[in-house]
Amino acid sequence: MTNQRDLFTSLAPLGFDAEHYDSKLLVQYPLIGRITRQDRQRFSVMTADGLKRASLTQGQRFDKNRGTLPIVGDWVALAQTTKDDELHPIQTVLPRVSVLSRRASGDANLEQTLVANLDLIFVVSGLDQNFNINRIERFLAMAWSCGLPAVLLLSKVDQCTDVDTKLAQLKPILRGTPVYPVNMLDPTTLFQPLSHLSTGRCAAMIGSSGVGKSTMLNQLLGSNHMATQPVRAFDDKGRHTTTHRELCLLPDGKGLIIDTPGMREAQIWFQEARIQARYAELLRVEEQCRFSDCLHLDDPGCSVRAQAMRQKDTADLWQQYRRLIELHDAT
Repeated sequence: MTNQRDLFTSLAPLGFDAEHYDSKLLVQYPLIGRITRQDRQRFSVMTADGLKRASLTQGQRFDKNRGTLPIVGDWVALAQTTKDDELHPIQTVLPRVSVLSRRASGDANLEQTLVANLDLIFVVSGLDQNFNINRIERFLAMAWSCGLPAVLLLSKVDQCTDVDTKLAQLKPILRGTPVYPVNMLDPTTLFQPLSHLSTGRCAAMIGSSGVGKSTMLNQLLGSNHMATQPVRAFDDKGRHTTTHRELCLLPDGKGLIIDTPGMREAQIWFQEARIQARYAELLRVEEQCRFSDCLHLDDPGCSVRAQAMRQKDTADLWQQYRRLIELHDAT
């Protein structure tokens, strides 16, 4: 690339945003790219000059702070190499705009960052025996708690005879979340969900195994890029076919999607700063609440609730906020 404008133009389809990244970075780090896949300590990185293979430095491999290590979706600066087939050491991870996190398994209260630099989350649930309202709500809350909007995709609509009944059951938990019944093998049912993406915008798909995440991605890519397996016939349980996270660039500038392995459960990670940022528009009037320790739930004289209930969009956001606080208090 000959200049910074060319670099920004080349990286923009991958989500590189001039509003978030100073142009001086392109001078300091001439080779910048986005991680599309991780295989242990090896990474695939898409750059303006094509796909590069990268690795951690020795210092990074022994870094005890796992949260600072590169993950899929990260923008990274790579060191130059003398040969095209050499691994490029990752010099640094650029500041993240957003992350999808969950609480790590086990008793310790630790954050596990899954993917980085997202604009929204596609929560995918099957309309077969996988359909579980409590699990769907926790996947939605997993996105909200990270400061990310969610879109709910209900797959296998072609196998369901009571779609309207299930949609009615979901209404109390959606709180403004768009929902789309889809058939992953019918691209026409995916047009509306894809309207939430555009050039440079990135979504991650989360959900249980066997709900059709990889099938959807293959349909959008027009190839069998991601391996798939049929669910078990007797209980509709999915097999863990996808074992890694991978970022894929959709054709025709339609955006980017990250496929993730199926999760048995959605462990929610609460970080107050992310929640405050997502609901900042609601909370801007909190100083007007009657009590200084107002929780903005059912407290008397709550200006946040009163202001939010004046419009449907803000009322839905307040309902999301309220549910997150309730889930947080229950943990």
